[in-house]
Amino acid sequence: MALVLDEEEIWVLECIKEARIDKGFHIRDIIKKAKTGYGLSRSTVYEIVGYLEFHGLIKTNKAGNREIDGSVAYFVTCLGCGKEIPGSEYVKENGKPVCEDCYLEVHQKIKFADPVAVRSKKLFRKQHGFEGTDGLTELQKEIYDFILEEGGATPEKISKLFKLTLQETSNQLALLRHCELLKWRKMGEEMYMVPFDS
Repeated sequence: MALVLDEEEIWVLECIKEARIDKGFHIRDIIKKAKTGYGLSRSTVYEIVGYLEFHGLIKTNKAGNREIDGSVAYFVTCLGCGKEIPGSEYVKENGKPVCEDCYLEVHQKIKFADPVAVRSKKLFRKQHGFEGTDGLTELQKEIYDFILEEGGATPEKISKLFKLTLQETSNQLALLRHCELLKWRKMGEEMYMVPFDS
């Protein structure tokens, strides 16, 4: 059975990694770090270190000091999407473990209303002789064709139809906006993406 660590266990493990010296670590150092950094009590740290020792992630070396056993695999739960990822592959985002995909999704937002991006995209397309959907990815072409056929669509509808997250949808729509193929229009109470020339 795979060892899956919760948030407090990850905090203690992070403290151990920070405090670790060549000959191992002392639990007093971990308690200080966990108390000041995460507000964990002494008893909670002892309990978690005992749990990690029980599962073999922490072992006692020949000198009698505790150290992390790098050969023991463990997993963490991404607080963004909920999937389990290997302990060596998570990224800390605001002190919380997230997978690389969730981290990138948060940090790769493309601005909609960016005049510099629009100008840059227009120049690029003109230099390469691109018109209409020339130079777009297959996904962008499909989204554009769908909006053209429907006369407009909400980002939520596009997300569901193309099985994308709202952030991925927003990025694709922003790129189509930069190409001046789509624009926003309020219809009733909702905002729709509609063809640029409509």
